Amino acid sequence: MKILSLLLLWFWSSITLAAPALWSATKAGQQLWLFGSIHLADKRLTSLPAPLLHSLQQSEQLFLEVDPDALSPATLAPFITMSPGDSWHARLGTPLADELEQAINDMALSPLTSLPPWFAALQLTQARAQKLGFTSEQGVDMQIMRLARQRQLPIRGLEAPDLVFSMLASLPERQLEADFVHHTLNELNDLQPHLEKLLDTWQSGDEQALLSLLRNEQSPPLNRFIEQDLLLSRNRLWLEHLKSQAPQKALLVVGALHLYGEHGLLRLLEQDGYTLNKMTE
Repeated sequence: MKILSLLLLWFWSSITLAAPALWSATKAGQQLWLFGSIHLADKRLTSLPAPLLHSLQQSEQLFLEVDPDALSPATLAPFITMSPGDSWHARLGTPLADELEQAINDMALSPLTSLPPWFAALQLTQARAQKLGFTSEQGVDMQIMRLARQRQLPIRGLEAPDLVFSMLASLPERQLEADFVHHTLNELNDLQPHLEKLLDTWQSGDEQALLSLLRNEQSPPLNRFIEQDLLLSRNRLWLEHLKSQAPQKALLVVGALHLYGEHGLLRLLEQDGYTLNKMTE
């Protein structure tokens, strides 16, 4: 379930927020709060937890993975444009290309067939989730962003808006695109039970269980790309960005998988001299 788990923890969030943890990180008078999010939700998510709202009230800035205002079609176009003469069959092989095209036709999303296979697979997954009632507008990130704007709080991105797209666009040259599409399609068939399991795990605040969902084996090269490039390298980049920005009081809302584990953002902050506390009230 690795790819689906990662995508869900990037893009989607749901259900009530009784247990997911808010963390405090302090160092030399600097106060950071960190919350592990999943980024889409359904209508059951009507409010955010009190500790998260309280931290927003005390913050001078809100940091998200990406500043939504910096995203634009022009920014992303270079990464989701197919070269003339390029084709899914050439990139994936005929059986997998046909399988992806059939899944897209079943969802009546034929415009996706002109886009790179990795991006089409992502869009297909998101469309299937939305059909189940999950939207970004109801997710944690959008809710907290709207509240920050009401307070006229500055909203910053921890990375360039095109960073993840540039990484995913490198899948063909890494010879990982077919593997990525194959596993994404396989997990798509069981989206609803996977979604429920992931959401239950996230809601419980069980950090080790979240990590175990990520660590279910796919191919070793794809594992390395996900863990080293999409998680670890971005965590390190975020820490460097925070150092350069040096906010005195700030809330960080990022995908939950970025917080935990040996190379998670919490561990990196601790190694950098921050004092961490898990907040429950």
